Amino acid sequence: MSSLAAQLAQNASLNAALLVDRSRRKQAESYLFTGREADQHDLESIHALGVNGLLQLALLNPELRKYEDQLFSEYAKATDRTLLPLEANVELDVGIAAFLGLLGPYVMEAPTGKVLEWLVRRFRQNSTWSFLLPFKSAAQNLPRMSLVTEMLRNTDVSRFVAALLPSALKEKRSHRVLLAFNAACLHDFISRSKALDEGTVAYLLPALLEPLQTEPPMKDAILGSYVLLAALSQKCRIAPAALSAILNAMTTCAENVLPQQYVNAILSVCEPQDELEVFSKATLKAILRIPNIEQELRNASIWIGAEKILNPLIPGLLLRSLDEDKAVSIIDSLLATPKIPQIVVRRSSLQLIRSVVSTDATSEATTARRLLVVIQQRHPNTFQESMDTIVKEEDVEQEIVDQLRISLTVVEKIDQSSSRGDNIDMVLASTNADPKVRATAATDLLGRLLQSGLSSEDTQSIHSALLARVQDTNQNVIDALYSQPSAILPILSNDAETYINYLSTILTAPGSKPKRSFLRSHLTFLATHFSPANKPRIDDVFQKVIFPFLLFSKPRQHSAEVVWDTLAAQKSLGDHEWIVGCTSLVAEERAKETADAVEKMNTINAAFSSRIARNILKSNHYQAHLEALIAKLKDGNPHTRVLGYLIARALLTELSGEHQVEAGHRILDMINVAELDGMEDLPQESENSDNEGAFFKVVVTKPSSRSTLQRLQLAIVALLSSIPRPTGIVPSDKRGSRYVELIRKVYKLANVSNSVPVFTTSVLRSLFINLKSDALAFLAGIWTSSLDTDENLDNLRTVALHHAAAFLQAHLQEDDGVDFQTILPSLLVALQSPNVDQRNITLTCISTLCHLAERKFTKVYGFDAIYGKSDNQLQYLDRDDLKTYLDALTERKDHIAHEAEYIKVFHQEHLGRNKIDKKKIAEYKHRVLCFIVSHVNAFALPPAQISLLRSIEAISDSAKAEILLPTIKSLLASKKRDAMLRDLTDLVMSCFDASVAKDLNEEKSTVWDVYISVVRFHFAPNAPLSSQKIIARFLEHGLFSALSIERKISLCNLLLELGTQHADAYTTCKQLLVHLVEDVPLIIHILGSLQPTSDVNTQPATKRAKTTYASENTLPRLGLFVEVLGARSLPGSLDLISNLLETLNRVLQSVTAAQTDVNYVEQLLMSAIENAATKVKTFHQALLLMANLARLAPDSVLHHVMPVFTFMGSNVFHRDDTYSFKVVQQTVDSIVPVMVASLKRSHSQTLDLYIGSRDFLRVFTDAANHIPRHRRTNFFAHLVDVLGSEDFLAPVCMLLVEKVANRVIKQDPGEIQASFSLPTSVLHHTSPSLQIRKLSTRRFWKFHRKGFFTMSTPPLTQSLREDASNTPPSMLLRRRSQALIIFVGNALKSLGSTASKEELSNLVAALISLAALQVGTNPDRNVDEICLAAHTCLNKALGIMAASDFINGVLSMMESGDELVQSGALDLLSERLSQVTEKTRQTAVPTIVKIINLIRGLLTSRINESLTRAAYKALRSIGLSMCLGEESSLTEAIPLILVSIRGRTATAAALSALSPLPTKLGPRIIPHFRDIVTETVAIIREDASAVTEDAYSVLHGLLTSIPTFWGAREVTQIVTLHMDHCVSTSNAGSPAMLSLVKALAERAPSNVLLPALIDLWTSFTASLRIERFVAYFDILARTLRSSARTAILEHLRSLFKVFLEAFDLAQASGSDSESRAILAFQELVVKLNEAAFRPLFRRLYDWAFVNGPDDSSKKITFCRTYTALLDFFKASDLMSLHRFSVLPEFKSRD
Repeated sequence: MSSLAAQLAQNASLNAALLVDRSRRKQAESYLFTGREADQHDLESIHALGVNGLLQLALLNPELRKYEDQLFSEYAKATDRTLLPLEANVELDVGIAAFLGLLGPYVMEAPTGKVLEWLVRRFRQNSTWSFLLPFKSAAQNLPRMSLVTEMLRNTDVSRFVAALLPSALKEKRSHRVLLAFNAACLHDFISRSKALDEGTVAYLLPALLEPLQTEPPMKDAILGSYVLLAALSQKCRIAPAALSAILNAMTTCAENVLPQQYVNAILSVCEPQDELEVFSKATLKAILRIPNIEQELRNASIWIGAEKILNPLIPGLLLRSLDEDKAVSIIDSLLATPKIPQIVVRRSSLQLIRSVVSTDATSEATTARRLLVVIQQRHPNTFQESMDTIVKEEDVEQEIVDQLRISLTVVEKIDQSSSRGDNIDMVLASTNADPKVRATAATDLLGRLLQSGLSSEDTQSIHSALLARVQDTNQNVIDALYSQPSAILPILSNDAETYINYLSTILTAPGSKPKRSFLRSHLTFLATHFSPANKPRIDDVFQKVIFPFLLFSKPRQHSAEVVWDTLAAQKSLGDHEWIVGCTSLVAEERAKETADAVEKMNTINAAFSSRIARNILKSNHYQAHLEALIAKLKDGNPHTRVLGYLIARALLTELSGEHQVEAGHRILDMINVAELDGMEDLPQESENSDNEGAFFKVVVTKPSSRSTLQRLQLAIVALLSSIPRPTGIVPSDKRGSRYVELIRKVYKLANVSNSVPVFTTSVLRSLFINLKSDALAFLAGIWTSSLDTDENLDNLRTVALHHAAAFLQAHLQEDDGVDFQTILPSLLVALQSPNVDQRNITLTCISTLCHLAERKFTKVYGFDAIYGKSDNQLQYLDRDDLKTYLDALTERKDHIAHEAEYIKVFHQEHLGRNKIDKKKIAEYKHRVLCFIVSHVNAFALPPAQISLLRSIEAISDSAKAEILLPTIKSLLASKKRDAMLRDLTDLVMSCFDASVAKDLNEEKSTVWDVYISVVRFHFAPNAPLSSQKIIARFLEHGLFSALSIERKISLCNLLLELGTQHADAYTTCKQLLVHLVEDVPLIIHILGSLQPTSDVNTQPATKRAKTTYASENTLPRLGLFVEVLGARSLPGSLDLISNLLETLNRVLQSVTAAQTDVNYVEQLLMSAIENAATKVKTFHQALLLMANLARLAPDSVLHHVMPVFTFMGSNVFHRDDTYSFKVVQQTVDSIVPVMVASLKRSHSQTLDLYIGSRDFLRVFTDAANHIPRHRRTNFFAHLVDVLGSEDFLAPVCMLLVEKVANRVIKQDPGEIQASFSLPTSVLHHTSPSLQIRKLSTRRFWKFHRKGFFTMSTPPLTQSLREDASNTPPSMLLRRRSQALIIFVGNALKSLGSTASKEELSNLVAALISLAALQVGTNPDRNVDEICLAAHTCLNKALGIMAASDFINGVLSMMESGDELVQSGALDLLSERLSQVTEKTRQTAVPTIVKIINLIRGLLTSRINESLTRAAYKALRSIGLSMCLGEESSLTEAIPLILVSIRGRTATAAALSALSPLPTKLGPRIIPHFRDIVTETVAIIREDASAVTEDAYSVLHGLLTSIPTFWGAREVTQIVTLHMDHCVSTSNAGSPAMLSLVKALAERAPSNVLLPALIDLWTSFTASLRIERFVAYFDILARTLRSSARTAILEHLRSLFKVFLEAFDLAQASGSDSESRAILAFQELVVKLNEAAFRPLFRRLYDWAFVNGPDDSSKKITFCRTYTALLDFFKASDLMSLHRFSVLPEFKSRD
């Protein structure tokens, strides 16, 4: 049930039970209720309900009152329409229909439901709407789809819905709800209709056109009709006449919508219909009035169906007139559109051509020509078709059409003189699609160049146009271009590079096939004119234009003949350095008669290509020519590429030596291996080097074929394989390496595919014949050069191993005594290949070597040749050792073949040293190992070195490190850091294991020097981490322990030095030293070397080894070393403890700038002493001794007091026995006073004393967790007593809170109490007065804020710290501050009764400063938790504080001068002052007055914005609770508030403070009254939503408190503000504004308000808007209602004049304005008596009927005024008396 229905249910008739008899009648029809509920309300109740709703709605629309008598009167209540005659029923229906039309805008309002309930109950419903009953009975809203379904079923419903909007428009009562309803329902109706018959269209189409023809037009109605017409067009066919009428209606009102909306609408309407021939004249005229229509039509031209509007539009515009700029602009814009439908262009061009052909030279013809030029340029094909159509179909002579075409391209000359416009036209003509036009333009432009008088701009344009014609493909254009060589040559010479590039593009680009005549024209000009004039460009011409045509082939035989003939005829090109002598050679060969043309071309190609190669070779510019030739091998033109390969092959044949090798490299680099994929093999006869005809034959027959190119490439590869080896190579000569690289490339290409066996066999045979015995070394270089797993390289390594096996097998057949042990390391590399085939082939090679080793050796293969300059580092095996090693490998060949890693196992078993080995076997193993390791040095390839080292990685032998020293040194000197070198470095570093200790310990050991360099290098920054780990691993596993003490000390010093110098190596060196430093002598030696120098006479240190790593500043290294000692368990040695104490003494006495480092080292040393002393039972004796010494020599003990207490905290506190605790107490009693006295002497100020004692007190608090729980409280209580509770209670408690800070901030209140048990107990151990004094003193909080918790130095016992983590220091400080505040809050629970006012005020001030920390001192840090904790603590403090004390405390905080405290205090005052009882508030008046005065002082000075806002908040709170005695102070604060408002600084806060003052201060505010009104009105005008409510409150308060002081100026400001507000918001104004206006009307003096309103009327009648009119008379009505009769009578004449002028204006403004004026006039009449009203009425009558012209509008206004008065005074005879004076006028009119 709705809320309205629920209210009505309470008013159900008491006789309902008697009235209801469901057995005899149907349930009552109802709008609001269901049937059963409707029966509960009788007709009287429903009538009263309806009348009530009508009265409410009449306030919104007074016109509804017209139907009160007909539908809501007592007569209507008794009317039964079933008993009425037909005429009466019709009249009633008309009235109901008109009434419902007015009711439409308010259908969703609650009063409307009441009215409809009465109409339904009284006047019944029509059967047409019976389909609505199910929705009503189900209490559901009617879905639109259900209504549309009924419209489809019931024509009456659809007619009714369609007629709603037209009817409303005719009666001027349409509204947005009706517009939306009409558009939505009819759109769904049309969309869901399967077909629309003529009957439906007959009533639907007029309903859709009506909104388009209504005056004044309504945009929303027009857009709705657009949408519906588009939908209708999709559903039915519209006759052309009807469509034209629809488009005319749509276009006529198009000015009221956006052009885009209009264009989209007509496109949607026209697209489904048949195309119109042309739009009507009215439509075209209306289209031309639409702004920016051309742009929207252009945008719409890309849509499907655009031709349906463009085809009727453009011809219509063309027929209309081409003199109209708008029409031409539209046509021009559309024709320039790239995607305009071609049918539109064709139709337009035909009409334009007809217009030009049939008319003379008029302005219209000129415009038509210009439009045709646009069509010709943008749509040349369509233009050509149109021209042909004109000739064929309309009997127009061809000559006329041709003249028109030329005239459109070449603009006619007005006179004989050339102008810039002519030149531009000719330039444009040169780009015409018609070649004839281009040729004509080119000839004309050349002629113009020969004339004089051209400007530089014209000349440049002509040059560019002619240069662009070089790219033309039409023969006539080219002939015209070259027809005047003297004119064109300077242009082409000036931009020769562009000209040559153009020729190269059009003649030689891939796929281009220029005709011979076309080619001859270009070449003739080049040879005859261009080349002689541009000799520096001859090479470019030859390379880019001539060279691609030199090759004779079947496809281009004649083109080649043209080129060679041209070269022979013109010496300028024929004498090019490449083809010197070629022209005559070609001419001779061509002159020979041969039956076979292909053979003839073969001969020519071979002859001139060889001649070109010799010319290149003999040239002084050989290198440049070679570069040019190499570039041609990758040219995109196949003829250029093939000829380039022919010349390259010939050139390689002519070259020799290093030039041949380098040229071979360059040519092979151009051969892409991927291009050889799928190539055809060489013919069998190609193996005969004398038969080269096959290559040239293929070149002639198939020059563009891929196989031709491949065969040429293979021929070059085969040729390179026979290049002889260079001789006379010296070590610094690179010829040998370049030759090897070339042969490897050839070898790779020869084995690239298995599909060319003839080629592969030929190349390999030639290659191996050329290499001879060096073939094996060459093959070894291939399989050892890379460990890459690329498939192609892997296959190549397999092939190389096969060839090596064949090579060795061949040597088995010869008894040449060659020792192949130099190849054995390479075979060991191949044995580790992951490829099984490669390992098997390698084992075959080793087996062959094993057989060869059985013979007597006479020479070593490749001795002093394979390894070059590294041969002196090699070690060789004798035949027996070699045979033994090879036999061992052969025996394990099955294992090696099965697993690639087995070679490591084999070497470990076969070469690994065993104690049981005999000397002979041990020597054998040593020799073989040295043989393998020496080849590591000799190899220049890192992959091979890595493989060999991995094979012997598991063998530990000192020989490895000694032999590898050259490799190690080269790695240290290398600047490369790739992954392969890192792997090699790691393997080399693994040689430094325990086996090399003996070599390292030698006094003058090269190995030791290298090892030190290795360590220094690999522990430096950016060194590889893997090498560090390897070095550390071997040091930890035996190498370090095997070193001598001197070497150990040196190595440790080195690590200490590296760790302190490089931050990256710090952790690594420390970890390594932790594992290495174990021996006490070593520790003592290092400590002695690192001790600082001291001025104190001490015993000489123990003699230590001399090292070269000492540094003057040993403190960093000492710190690192002590860290190492602290990280491991130290032995319990008295010597060690003595040295540690000595070192500590030296550190304490040292003088250094880095005191922080010294403190840290001291703490580390104490930890080390503790670590070393864990087994020495002297704790108690030591402490007692120190206690006694403190009494005897306090100054001496003072220097060592920190280590003593640190030692005590780490070793004694945790012992839970009485004796230990007594020892601790005695120590504290003896030593602590000494320390306290020293601290007090050094720090005279309390705050400095707190900070200076921080580290000392932390010794005890850090050890708190180690003290047995039941002894902690007693210990710290005793400690505080000894220290002095007055001075040290606060810092001890703070440090104890610090211990649990990280835990406390995460706990609930119960757990917090437990965590704070220790500091709380210590605090409560003292007197309550001392507790609150310490907690509230400002020094305590300054101590906290100045960084008492700052960790300046690390604690001496790091293990005792709970916060030793990676937490940032700033976060630790925030947590500790938060915990301290929580502790204070908990401690306050038991201190409330004992706290003094001053102490609590100090505490509150401190907490306020913390609560405001985020805003005040630390805006960039996250201190929200601290602020929250401070707020909580503050609330607890205030909870134990009396209200008067609180106010006094605020005063004291305001007097402090701290802005942060002042801001917080004022915030507290504003929040809590309202909670103070009235009695206490009254007693605090003097204090409040002082606070107000301080606030005034703050506002007078320049303070920050937050403090200003806080001050105003406090003033507001004081003003709201103002007491007697505070008025003067608050009044004096008003000017300051006005200054802030006027300056717009803290405006909202200032207005908020001002809002309660007018009502509180009353007349005291009068001096500031006008300023307040002016500023508040200005604020409201600015519409600052945050402050307008307070501004309204201020004005309302002024009206309430001092209404009699309002003058005309202030009243005028308020009235003007209200009217401006109504104009800006287009409504009656906000509730606050209405309330202000109401108060003004009721409280302002009538004798002031009425004259002000009259004067306002006269001031703005000239520019009066409807909203301002309505607002004015709304105020006037309220004023008249509230004004006294005497005041009204006094100004009656002026008021009546205002009304007469208003009635005149209302006739043009609308009914709303008139009704408001009548209502105000009604209020005026109410205040008048009969005597005063009679002349007024007579003057109104004269105004309407007598004075002036016969104006019916005045009479209507009079009648409406009279009717309103008659209706209002119906119970009175006032208006009845004047009725007879009016009736004669109407009777005479009849």
